[in-house]
Amino acid sequence: MSPKLVRRGDHLFIGWLDAPEAAGAPAQIRLGVCDVASGALLQIQTLGAGIDNHCGPALALDSNNRLHAMIGAHHGPFLYRWSDHPADPDSWSAPEPLGPRNTYPSLVVDFEGTLHLLYRESGDFWRLEYRRRRPGAAWETPVPLAISPVPGYNHFMQSLSVGPTGHLHAVFQFHFGPTGHGADCRGRAVIYLRSEDGGDTWTYDDGIRPVLPIEFASAQTLCRYEPSAGLHSLRVGPHTVDRDDRLWFYCSVPDAMGLLYTNHSGDWERRDLSALTNGLDYSGGRSSAFSQAPNGDLHLLISCSPAGPTAWYDPTLELYHLHLDAQGGRKAFRQLSITDPDRAQWLPAIEQWDWTRPQACCNDGPFYAMTRGINAGGIGGNNTNALQTDVWLGRL
Repeated sequence: MSPKLVRRGDHLFIGWLDAPEAAGAPAQIRLGVCDVASGALLQIQTLGAGIDNHCGPALALDSNNRLHAMIGAHHGPFLYRWSDHPADPDSWSAPEPLGPRNTYPSLVVDFEGTLHLLYRESGDFWRLEYRRRRPGAAWETPVPLAISPVPGYNHFMQSLSVGPTGHLHAVFQFHFGPTGHGADCRGRAVIYLRSEDGGDTWTYDDGIRPVLPIEFASAQTLCRYEPSAGLHSLRVGPHTVDRDDRLWFYCSVPDAMGLLYTNHSGDWERRDLSALTNGLDYSGGRSSAFSQAPNGDLHLLISCSPAGPTAWYDPTLELYHLHLDAQGGRKAFRQLSITDPDRAQWLPAIEQWDWTRPQACCNDGPFYAMTRGINAGGIGGNNTNALQTDVWLGRL
């Protein structure tokens, strides 16, 4: 849900986390500078430190070639930094804290250079919050867009984008449980919001303006489920917006093997993803990334185990690439990762199509990144573990 790869001239900038060198030490928030022509890594910068594996950076480049980075945090203040010469480590601004209890930044910049940020804010009742920063101005006061119906854990899995018309698009989920403990939570519903005035107001797809923050019981949803024994939980993936301002995103739902959502014909459609991917089962929620190409082709990266439904971080996960035309027809499907049943190959990031800079990407194919390793963190695990994984860079 956080943009990780950004082209700027001859350079590709990529953000990732380096694991702590020892238990209890901070994770290092890295920025790699790569050569666009070859993909070769030229240098590694350190933008900051995080308390665990939730503190990866979000990147956005504006029309003046200023690179913006939102780094950290996990139930703490985000740190905002920017640079007009990001390949120079000494050019970055001092970290500006936001806070107070932020996690998971989704960061985009619009045609006017305004930054838009969507994130989770924890507290008694966890919230999905929005805030913005106009050029030359300070960050504005946060606006709660949604609020959990119960105290405790909620994971909104929010993604944010700017379409070709300048409209803001947001897709998120409600993921909670009656106890408020993360291990007991399940995905319950998917919501779409749009802003046609730069974040001043938000509406549903039909133009109705909800009372903010949106509550689960009264929310207008794309789908809604009550978890049942034996069924997988709902989980929504990041989205992309095509030249007609139509959204595309992957979603796992309890009663299907995995779905591709689009508002292709003016109404929301659900397409069987397994029919496009040779019968692979994407139920239960899979890590994914979505982008497109200058000709309108769509690129979905998604991890899956060929053995069938697995845990979120199962070591049999492999990374797959589904290539679609602009209407959603399959052009190609392939496994990107080299099979290794002992190491999960997952958590893809892809170079995001940017309607504010359509000339910047990606006639030679978008770059992507992925991780390879065994996850010891997550709910029920140890988020401050010192286990290291590999970060790989490739091009489609």
